[in-house]
Parts: sequence; structure tokens; C-alpha cells
Amino acid sequence: MKWALVGLVACSSPSPPVVDAVAPTPDAPVAIAPLHVTSLGVQGFALSYGDDVVLTAPMFTRQSAFLVGLNAPLDIDTAAVDAGLAGVPLDDLRAVISGHAHYDHLLDVPYILTKAPNAAVFANRTAKHIFAALAPDRPACTTPAPMTIARDRVVAMDEPSASYVDWTNCPSLKPAGAPLEGAWVTAPGGRVRMKAVCSMHPDQIGPIHFGEGSIDHDLCELPNAAAGWLEGTTLAFVIDFLDPSGEPVYRVFYQDAPTDAPVGHVSAALLAEHPVDLALLCVGSYDAVADHPGAIVANLAPRYVISGHWEDFFRAASEPPQPIPFLDLPRYLTAAEVALPGAPDGPFLVDGAPTTSRHVLAQPGMKLVLPHSPPSRANQ
Repeated sequence: MKWALVGLVACSSPSPPVVDAVAPTPDAPVAIAPLHVTSLGVQGFALSYGDDVVLTAPMFTRQSAFLVGLNAPLDIDTAAVDAGLAGVPLDDLRAVISGHAHYDHLLDVPYILTKAPNAAVFANRTAKHIFAALAPDRPACTTPAPMTIARDRVVAMDEPSASYVDWTNCPSLKPAGAPLEGAWVTAPGGRVRMKAVCSMHPDQIGPIHFGEGSIDHDLCELPNAAAGWLEGTTLAFVIDFLDPSGEPVYRVFYQDAPTDAPVGHVSAALLAEHPVDLALLCVGSYDAVADHPGAIVANLAPRYVISGHWEDFFRAASEPPQPIPFLDLPRYLTAAEVALPGAPDGPFLVDGAPTTSRHVLAQPGMKLVLPHSPPSRANQ
């Protein structure tokens, strides 16, 4: 509270004393900056609050479906990565997040880490074993590494001895020795924290499941072809951007794949801590699970939803995006609008213009601005 100054006239004065009103005046509300989101294509998003940036599953390197099917060699397209991240302040990048280790989520990440000295990657054990091929200490390896990434810059969220995964909704998947509710892990810089949520990855084409399985030992070389980037444990993420006292200002839910409830959903205890401001949902393979996105929206009750991973990533990133072949995108969009009735609770901007919907289908290069939650909701 701020208190008004008190002015008193001495009692001996011939005039009656004059006393300013003594009353508490409330502190002026502190304006909280919005959350900025840039869509990078596929399931890649750059989330920015203050001086902290979080990147999800960036994919700029492309290969045709024909070459992927032939198991052709696949190298990082560094020029495409540089072009795709041209507007992202990489010195402010704290975390790169991926819920599984398929090539379309992790292939470009090693190169990105060389450009972002203050960032770490948060993924699964398979990803950590893959990135071991770039560690400076590779005692069993004879081939030179194309780049160097320190081991401690890669965090396996599902490591049983240091698990950051909430297994509440799928206890049968919990590794022996891991705590049920997991734990928060803080990204470099101390103003972003995250907790993983157990999830699953559906089959991609009918009964075909590309890249299924895990890698359980350190590699000496990055996988040569797309099929070598095995999935590992699939995770979703709860990401909090924190204020100086360590309290969440914005909470973001991120999924790499749609799942059947309750797997991949957030526990009631975790949601009770702070509501979800933004859900980043995956469109691809949504028809392989029940009631997506309706079920996950009902679970999260988010203020806003942005849906990605709908476009055909076998096409060059420079080409206009097209939906995944045979994907019923209009049906998904209708379901998303039904699941999110009502107007935004603040000026929700898409490429600088306000939108009346709480759901947006991500387009590569799209920029979104989310207002801070009203106090009545933040205190729920």
C-alpha cells in the first residue's frame, strides 16, 4: 500500500489544524507483458516472454517421401535452418523441447544448439543417446563428430533416476524407481520451468508406425537416415514462464502427438496449481485417436489453442504449405471451434490483427500475441 502524506498545523496556530485525508491507496496494477508466439512450421513454435525464448520441435530440413522411404542419407540443411530462425533471438533461447526423437522433431536441433549458447534440449532418453554422438568425451568412438554438444546440454526427462515426468495418468508406463508425479526442471536462466507428462504416439498411416522403438546406448554417429531417428518414450510438456518470485505468469501445454485419454492428459493436481493459458496441439494423425482435440481441450480448459503439425513436411519449406495427404483438416477445425466456444478474454492478435476465435491453425511465419490472464482467472 502507498499512504498519502499527512500535513499537520501546530496546535498554537490561530487557524484550525488542516489534516490531509489519511487513507490507503491501492498500488497501481503492474502491466504484464504478453506472450509472443511465432509459428515456424510443422510443430515448431518460438515462445517468447521477456528475455526468455523456448523453441519446440523445430523442423526446417526437408526430404521427399520417396527418399525417406528409400532410407536415403539425410543431412541437416543449415541454410534452411538459418533462414527459418532468422527472426528468433538465439542468445535468449533457453530451451528446445521435443516430446520424442523422430527426425522431424530433432534433426535440426544439434545445429541450433551451436548457434544458441545459452540453451539446452529437453527430450527423452533416446534423444540423449543420439546426441551422445556429439559429446566432447566419446571414448568408444573413432569417427570425428561434425559438431560438439556437451552432454549436460541434453536432458532426458524420462531418466528413472532423475525423472521429470508426471506418470499419474499412465502409471503402467512408469519406469521402476521413477516417482509418480515427477518433478519440475528449470531451464538455463532460471525463468522457465517444465514438467513432462507421459504420452503416446499413434500409428501414422493405418497400421504403419514409422520410427517406432528406442535407442538404449550412446551412438558414435548421428543416424544416417530419417528412419534411424527412433521415437523413444513419447512425452507432452507443461511449460511455465516465471515472474521474479518464481510464480508462473504464463502456462503452456505442448504435445508432439495426439493421444487417447487419459494418456497424454494433465493431472488434476498439476492443473490446480495454475490454469493453462495456451495449448499447442498436434493435428497429424488426429483421426487415429478418439475425440481429438475435444478430449484434450476438455482436460486442459485452455484460454487459447494453436494447432500445428498439419502440413505435408515432405515438401520444401519454401513452398506454400499443403495439408498432410488424406488428412481431413476441415473436420479437425470444426471440432476445435466446437471445443473452444466464446470469444478471447483479451486482445488476441494474429499477425497484428485481433481475432474473435480462441483457436488458430498455425501457418509458417505467423506471429501471435496473447494477453495476460485476467486476475479473476489467474487466481482460480
